[in-house]
Amino acid sequence: MKKTMLKTLKTACILTTVTGLSALSARAADTSSTTTTTTPSSGTSTYETTGRSATADHTAKGFIKEAYRDNQMEVEIAGVGLSKAQNAELKSFCQQLQTDHTQANQQLQTIAQKYGVSVNASTREHEVNKFEKVTAGPEFDKKFATEMIKDHQKDIKKFERAASKLQEADVKQYAETMLPKLREHLQKAETVALAVGVEQSTISSLTRNSSGVGGTADDQSSQIGTGTSGKTQQGAGAQQLQPDTTTTPKQ
Repeated sequence: MKKTMLKTLKTACILTTVTGLSALSARAADTSSTTTTTTPSSGTSTYETTGRSATADHTAKGFIKEAYRDNQMEVEIAGVGLSKAQNAELKSFCQQLQTDHTQANQQLQTIAQKYGVSVNASTREHEVNKFEKVTAGPEFDKKFATEMIKDHQKDIKKFERAASKLQEADVKQYAETMLPKLREHLQKAETVALAVGVEQSTISSLTRNSSGVGGTADDQSSQIGTGTSGKTQQGAGAQQLQPDTTTTPKQ
């Protein structure tokens, strides 16, 4: 009787052990399967999101640095203009440039601090030096006015790209806020250029060759034709075509 009971107990123990081991194995297999299925998907998503964010952040920081440097350059060049310009309208424009671009950098400093961008007073010295080397007089006034047209065309393109492509809301808003002021500067530069004696044909050539100001390059190129119809006059960053006076021979 005792032997029979011992055998029964041993058998029960063995069955219990085997059942427990089977359950543990099943749980381990299920956990392994779940980890293999979910981990790669989650890891890939996080990587892609982080990669995109890092790229966008880098682009925004680059724009902040360049915008700050360009503003500082305009301030310094305007200072040279104030000391050398003979035309009263040009002097007034230089004062406006100094005021507006100084304020623009003051606004940008707060944004730069938020993104950890180090900004300083360094600028493109050769751009400033080329004005300092020109003797004061009518030729200086003409050179200054035409260079302001070129500089502000370039600035408008940069800010248009930033306003349309940047993901950071505050940096994007800064670019959008500055665009009307930059376009105002461009229009004023064209007016001043005429006042100091720059030919209208020269001004039209400068504005016509700068595709994309106030719109896309494709939009601009579609407005420019050949012959008489290709001659344009541009103000405030927008082109107006002259009537086409050419005639087409009848077939």
